[in-house]
Amino acid sequence: MALRPRALATAAAAAALLLSLTAIPATATTAPPAHPGKPAGTNCTPFTSRVAPAEDTPADQHIAGTLCTPRGTRATTVQLLVHGGTYDRDYWSVRARTGSPTYVESATRAGHATLAFDRLGTGASSAPHSSRFTETTHEWVTLQLIRALRDRGYRKVVLVGHSFGATVARMVAVKHPDAVDGLILTGEGAPPNLTAFEEMFHLYMPAGQHPLLAWRRLDDGYLALRTGAKTDWFYDRRTTEPHVMLRDELTTEPSVYPTDPAYGDISLNGRIRVPVLVVVGQNDRLICGGQGADCSTPAALKAAAAPLYGPQARLETLLIPATGHSLNMHRTAPAWYAYAQDWTKRRVYGGR
Repeated sequence: MALRPRALATAAAAAALLLSLTAIPATATTAPPAHPGKPAGTNCTPFTSRVAPAEDTPADQHIAGTLCTPRGTRATTVQLLVHGGTYDRDYWSVRARTGSPTYVESATRAGHATLAFDRLGTGASSAPHSSRFTETTHEWVTLQLIRALRDRGYRKVVLVGHSFGATVARMVAVKHPDAVDGLILTGEGAPPNLTAFEEMFHLYMPAGQHPLLAWRRLDDGYLALRTGAKTDWFYDRRTTEPHVMLRDELTTEPSVYPTDPAYGDISLNGRIRVPVLVVVGQNDRLICGGQGADCSTPAALKAAAAPLYGPQARLETLLIPATGHSLNMHRTAPAWYAYAQDWTKRRVYGGR
């Protein structure tokens, strides 16, 4: 039977990536690709919410997500998980190696609820024409979800963001200081390596021209990273499984990004009035090196990030060795998961 164009593109990309991944060290396992599923030891239910893409506009878009709660206890703290560019909510349910916990499992086992959602334009959420996005759409949608969680009775809301998702989380805390009770910023939150960002920017293309995404028929305001770029830019191959990288490349997501190059200006961080945890992989090319943060030691990372924040942030930083930008995809991920849950309990008033 003839393959459809989408299947042909996927098969071709998989073949090329499999060849590129043969250089992975022999310490990696040969387990089959692990698709994110229902986290163990939790109660997870689908979550949907109607949202407006901008203030003073109708709530005619929907956000899809998964709400997970601990078994046997009622959580009063919820972590709202904001994925980065090229990902959807599955980023928080990836198992970096067989038997290791996901982020959601770590959080719920610690007694916190989690809501992982697909940002507008990704995953199962609405994908309106890009002209309906404003510079503040992603933070405005996030704010509406925070309010929905408050309406469900959660007393404390912690924003946990990865990469662009962390930028969105920061801007929510800057512009709406009473909305959240804590920020966990991963792959972000420290001085960025702007030269690296500019270099990677040239690897983006209109999603409608991407062989894995053309079937969605998105307009040219949606951008996607070229196949193979995640492997080059987001990983430390020494601590990642080949099948994790392969699946990551083959499940890439489009996004609509703010067009203002000053969006997320780190000079605004001094306005943040809630506790902040910054987590960075020591080999994160987008943060470390150049004019970015010094990631040579934990103390150096703290010294680089500290001037950006005021005393109310009570900043803590965590440097994860042998780890690239997409922390959750590395075998080292459980180390930061555990620290983040302890931090939530210490800094966000008991964590429940």
